[in-house]
Amino acid sequence: MKKRLPLVLTLVAAVATGTFAGAFLNSPQPSFWAQLRYGASVSDGEYLFDSVADIVPGAPDSGAFKAAGALVQGAVVDIEPGIAYASDDGESGSRVVAYDSEEAAMRYASLVVRVDKVLAGRLGQGYADGRIRIRVEQPATTTLAELKESVGSAGTGLMFVHNLAERQQLLGRPVTDPAQLAYARSVHTPIGEGLFVEESAGSPVVAPLMDGQRAAQLLGYTFVSEDDEAEPSPTPACDDLDPCYTPTGKPSATATSVPVGGAEPASTTPPSLTALRSTLVAAACAEGTAADSSSC
Repeated sequence: MKKRLPLVLTLVAAVATGTFAGAFLNSPQPSFWAQLRYGASVSDGEYLFDSVADIVPGAPDSGAFKAAGALVQGAVVDIEPGIAYASDDGESGSRVVAYDSEEAAMRYASLVVRVDKVLAGRLGQGYADGRIRIRVEQPATTTLAELKESVGSAGTGLMFVHNLAERQQLLGRPVTDPAQLAYARSVHTPIGEGLFVEESAGSPVVAPLMDGQRAAQLLGYTFVSEDDEAEPSPTPACDDLDPCYTPTGKPSATATSVPVGGAEPASTTPPSLTALRSTLVAAACAEGTAADSSSC
């Protein structure tokens, strides 16, 4: 009996280990954008523009906000190391350090985007071999290796971009440090957090760089938080003292539950990539910056 006990314990340990390993292997891997956005909070700042039309190349300045240099359609095909800073105010003269250095307090990775079509404006420096690199902040909670592993789920999208060096020059903040200038010339920066992505064919777009409420405001749908979806509305109790309301005719134009004028309530679903592209190209046509005039 004593000789069998170690064998039994070994078998139990093996089964337990296999169970945990199986559970780990079968657990769903977070999507690329979910990892990139991990820990992002809802913005409480003041927005500098009011609609996606303000981001379209050629749009007049909206206060301090300037439109993008280009609107492109393309697919995220890779992610690479970009630049790292020793403090979290990287654009304020912080020292550049090695990307994988323990000193790095802020890292900007580079999304490698295959440009399928320039829809409006023009791409600046850093556009080569049909690709651009878009800088995005890498969360401290996610490694570049983890992002690379899930980049296949990044999908295709519509992207408002501007070459970083040209953007800083336009804003009156030219990059003068030689090392940072070389980097700035090689990458594009997303303008107005304007990346609108279709993660799988036919799915509604997501705006992974924006908080949910801001995306809903710009794209014209009603934002529903995960908490709202998880908590269904309670079913009202009806009795003689508090009867449930039953409509007997058409609601009046002043009813609070019906939009004035009888307009349909806003959808809770974001638009498709095709629908959004049509909207943005029409805006570019109005500004005279559409790359293909035959689409106007």
